[in-house]
Amino acid sequence: MLLASSVYNPEIHRGVARFGRDHNWHIPADLEDAIPKGWNGDGVLTQLGAPQEIWRRLGRLDVPIVDLAESRPNIQLPRVTIDNAAVGHMAAEFFLDRGYRNFAFVHRWELGASLKRRDHFRTRIADKGFDCEVLSWGKERNDRADTPQQRRRWIRQRLSKLKTPLAVFASRDVEAVSVIDSCLELGLQVPEQIAVLGVGNSEAICECLRVSLSSIEENWELVGYEGAALLERLMRCESRPDSPIYIPPGKIIERRSTDSLAVEHPQVATALRFIHDNFHQPISMTNVVRHVGMSRSGLEKAFREHYVRPPMEELRHVRLLKAKQMLAETDETVITIARLTGHQTPHNLCRAFNKHVGQTPKQFRLCQK
Repeated sequence: MLLASSVYNPEIHRGVARFGRDHNWHIPADLEDAIPKGWNGDGVLTQLGAPQEIWRRLGRLDVPIVDLAESRPNIQLPRVTIDNAAVGHMAAEFFLDRGYRNFAFVHRWELGASLKRRDHFRTRIADKGFDCEVLSWGKERNDRADTPQQRRRWIRQRLSKLKTPLAVFASRDVEAVSVIDSCLELGLQVPEQIAVLGVGNSEAICECLRVSLSSIEENWELVGYEGAALLERLMRCESRPDSPIYIPPGKIIERRSTDSLAVEHPQVATALRFIHDNFHQPISMTNVVRHVGMSRSGLEKAFREHYVRPPMEELRHVRLLKAKQMLAETDETVITIARLTGHQTPHNLCRAFNKHVGQTPKQFRLCQK
């Protein structure tokens, strides 16, 4: 069995190896030569991307081939890959939920995976009545050299003309890093003026920056495993699937680059910070109004004009999000979670879940496993 890619992905290799161990596969590990001269095996797993040399060589082989990427959809191969439509939709919901009204999408090359992320991000934004600026180096570079310096200069020029507060979704973490660097060079604050979200969640990239990067997890190990399973079926002469097999993305790992809410009204911003800092306490609208120093009617009017939810709906929203997070990521009891998320009692927590999630807390937890 051959694992042939122009860029080595250890998570994919892990997933393929896990399947291969159980099915007596022999997988060469020559990272210097993706397709060894004279190779005569039974099947290939590849990850087609921007470089085309890999496909020129693979296309001559008379064995089943499974593509683990979506960058070259015009090449008719069976595929198992990340659900890039879901990635784009997830990014849009993340920013919309935080009240943003100005959006941008950044990518380097107009390849299938990136285009799908762009289209579904932009479509979801448009559904809510907003526009999305697309920054595409592949379309806009003209005769400029494809160097990091030229790309950074281009990003700085484009970002400097966009209205803030701005939500930027980058197709990959590497593009997101360029956005953060360009913002800092322009004197733009991240995340207060420009919030940045990437894809990939490589800790070596995301956490070693002046402003740590929020990113969407990709489950490449499962892609590798399911891709290997499909290749095994094809080698047994089973029919190929009619459409790609999509693996859903993981969760959004939130770091400093998105730790902000898109609000220009100072009293609304103050109220939101109070709610987010004190959601676990038994606070009410009276507490919020007293903290802000504004009339209740005036604050509610300001929220209608400058934010996506009224104050008390925001409080319920934050409490529910925190409860979901604790149910998914901890083994704390429902009693403890109710107390720590401001619901106070298990009855209140169950009532909130039944109304807004359509499940009990226990059912929600089981679905996350």
